[in-house]
Amino acid sequence: MNRDEVVQMIYDAIARANELRSPDERLTCSEETILYGAGGGLDSLNLVSLIMDVEEAANTRTGANVVLADERAMGQRRNPFRDVRSLADYVVDRFREAETCQNPPSS
Repeated sequence: MNRDEVVQMIYDAIARANELRSPDERLTCSEETILYGAGGGLDSLNLVSLIMDVEEAANTRTGANVVLADERAMGQRRNPFRDVRSLADYVVDRFREAETCQNPPSS
């Protein structure tokens, strides 16, 4: 799964979230879109819903079982859920790690 695919999964999740929001509260599909924190468009419940949506789509696509919102995510120096760019980078990293663990390099 490449980064462009991950970004599209995030945009799809944003589009689904926007269906439930008023037009003036809708998030834009841009890597600069702030999701959470100062200036963010999501409260904690909506953020969790978005993350779960992305997680489900990525797990379905890869056949993995990766959890994105865990203690590792919360322990990051910079919130990986702050904006679309950081979320995409975080998802790519987590799924690369899962792939490596499932298919360790041969000696």
